[in-house]
Amino acid sequence: MSRLPHVMLWAWERREDLSFIHPREAGVAYLALTLRLSGDRVVIRPRRQPLIVPPDAVVIPVARIETDWHSAPAMSPGQRAEAARAIARLADYSPAAIQVDFDATRSQRVFYRDLLTDLRRRLPDSIPMSITALASWCLYDDWITDLPREQEVQPARGRNEAPAPTVTLRRRTTAGCCTTRLGQYPESA
Repeated sequence: MSRLPHVMLWAWERREDLSFIHPREAGVAYLALTLRLSGDRVVIRPRRQPLIVPPDAVVIPVARIETDWHSAPAMSPGQRAEAARAIARLADYSPAAIQVDFDATRSQRVFYRDLLTDLRRRLPDSIPMSITALASWCLYDDWITDLPREQEVQPARGRNEAPAPTVTLRRRTTAGCCTTRLGQYPESA
């Protein structure tokens, strides 16, 4: 993760023209696919909007995981394996890293931890893995301590909030793990 630019712009599901960025100064984490957990199924929706970046830009595909409110997800081993396979396929495009974005509730955390462990096993060692996290996970709700080592955690923030620091997990999640990498929406960059 140390080879990434200091600033990463987040590009979600809309047309984004980021051809103006300077690749040595900023990279792009873009929504590559959304996985919807519904019952025992994983519904996969790829990005549908164009993303324009300079040819030498550092890009990180983001897999967003959502849950169906009408058909509660089973959180089964089969569902976890299917989700991990879908996310791991992002490595076929040789990205700088892969990021997972899932606002896991307390009851979903074991599933999420197991998914990340499974995903790490499926990814080549050369591709780092990171997650976005609720700021509370990095500050006082320290359930992420035992996630796969050397995984970077980008605290999530709203569009109008100050940029949040990135936390790199080593052995413990503490304020001392914060790095200076920033994640920003293009409007605020």
